[in-house]
Amino acid sequence: MASKNYIKTTELAKLTGCPYNEILQLANTGVLSGYKTRRGRWRLKVDDAEKYFGIQIDNPIEADDKSSPTMHTKTLGRDDMGKLICGHTARKYLKCSKAEFENLVNQGHIQAYRDEYMRWKVLKESVLKYAKLSQPTNNTRLIINENHYEEVIERICSAKSSIRIMTANFKRFRLKPTDKQGMFYGTPFIECLMEKAVQGVSVQIICSKPSQSFTKEWMECFQRMNNPKVFEYKFCDRNHAKVFIIDDMVAYVGSANVTKAGLRQDIISQQNIEAGILTEDPVLVSSIRSFFSEIWNGKWCSKSHIDDNCDE
Repeated sequence: MASKNYIKTTELAKLTGCPYNEILQLANTGVLSGYKTRRGRWRLKVDDAEKYFGIQIDNPIEADDKSSPTMHTKTLGRDDMGKLICGHTARKYLKCSKAEFENLVNQGHIQAYRDEYMRWKVLKESVLKYAKLSQPTNNTRLIINENHYEEVIERICSAKSSIRIMTANFKRFRLKPTDKQGMFYGTPFIECLMEKAVQGVSVQIICSKPSQSFTKEWMECFQRMNNPKVFEYKFCDRNHAKVFIIDDMVAYVGSANVTKAGLRQDIISQQNIEAGILTEDPVLVSSIRSFFSEIWNGKWCSKSHIDDNCDE
């Protein structure tokens, strides 16, 4: 039994030894059933060819899929007739090849049918819907130098539910001053974090122990809080990772510490060359969040060889 439905006239001529013109005549007179492609070439039905010539076609060449009636996989209603676009326009919008487009039709992602001239008629609404669903939901990009402040720090200042920071160094770092504050005296970043905690935003920080003077400043801010449990920190001298997670929706992994040189506090101070990746990909953010939790819960402490010296 034939494995495919249609065969080219040239291939049938080779298999049977019948002149090509005679096969064309059989097709034109209806002795052999089939259909014409857009280019006017016959694709003949294998079952009829086998019966007429008394042969068995085990591996015929399948009719060109873009022209085969078997591709009429979707039937549209009358109300949809005024909402159709041609296949070329649909493929151009979806930025896909003909084969990819036909796969989308076969899989039911796109509603389309072929007209009497074997041209695709596509429901515009189905194309727009698929394009919207197929757009990448993740936004992952490279962050370089001064972009760290805008992409990371400003996001932290706008956090709604949680802030998680893992850094090797946490030093005195001030936000860019507002017009009322003047040029050099912006709000200390630690106070900003405390204010977010007062607002109910969960704050967790992993860093090496700050300097004695900065630790004192840290504790003074900490004591002013009404609910200190919302703001948590752990000191880890072995940590060298730089991770920022905002609202469990955005995550940064890179080289920048919480320092004015690392986060480009201003253009006057010394500045490091920093680079990192900022992502909104749910899978990546979840993986980074899990990594943070492992460090926070002490899973890696035994591997650091200094767990006895940890000071929380």
